[in-house]
Amino acid sequence: MNYLPIPASFANQAQSRLIKLFFVVRRSLAVALAAALFLMNCAVLAGGLPLPSSDTRDEAGGQALAEQIRSAMPEQDSDIHGVLLINSGKTKNTIPVVCEVKRHEGTWETIYQSEATPAAGAERLVIIHSAKEPNRYSYARAAKPGAPLPEPGPVLPAATEAPFAGSDFSLGDLGLEFLHWPGQCKLKGEMRLGQPCYVLESTRSQPGGITRVKSWIDEESLGLLVAEAYDSKGSKIKEFSLDHKSFKKDAQGHWHLEEMGIDNKKTHSHTDLKFDMPKEQ
Repeated sequence: MNYLPIPASFANQAQSRLIKLFFVVRRSLAVALAAALFLMNCAVLAGGLPLPSSDTRDEAGGQALAEQIRSAMPEQDSDIHGVLLINSGKTKNTIPVVCEVKRHEGTWETIYQSEATPAAGAERLVIIHSAKEPNRYSYARAAKPGAPLPEPGPVLPAATEAPFAGSDFSLGDLGLEFLHWPGQCKLKGEMRLGQPCYVLESTRSQPGGITRVKSWIDEESLGLLVAEAYDSKGSKIKEFSLDHKSFKKDAQGHWHLEEMGIDNKKTHSHTDLKFDMPKEQ
């Protein structure tokens, strides 16, 4: 699925009021999430979450909200180092990764590059974002550990569901590809993680794979807090979420996005993408 926020953009947009509330609601959050998880599991067992009634569906508002998020260019260039922490059953891998954001006239690039591991070569993903055009993806993988990275080549739309560096994040996840799907519908707003949120339902027609994404978007920062992906049968495939541990304050008092996680219900695996805190100047 496709729901990961651009780290530098989201970190710059997050307001201190939003982050403080994560800590204020820490205790009540555990109870609320447990109740939500119970209700969600019941819905999935019954055949998937039902579509909302027509009187709560705003397709024009959904298209406008998706376009607003797609058009939000990062405020500055950035270069963020971190690690992918992949937990798949008894197998655990830690892969260093760099996320770089470069702004251009009317477009911007998000570049993810993973380091080689003893079992796999390095990978490089380049996503070119534009307010009015679809994302453009280029990808390269070294043939083996220690081998040089070739020049990234174009990625076909169907290939954006391939995993990046063996993680639970697909190439399209890292590009918020679901915001470009043809179906965008704004649903009734809800509270999520203690914050008032817009609720956006993104849909597409595709045989197999993920066909619907429901996302909760913070009304103040337009930052993605939670997203759930479903197949055509209504079964949940992936879930992305931030929580009270996702942000950390630096020595200057600025808040930074430090960690985000994604669950893959199909493979029973989990990946955290954890960023290093900026060094003190």
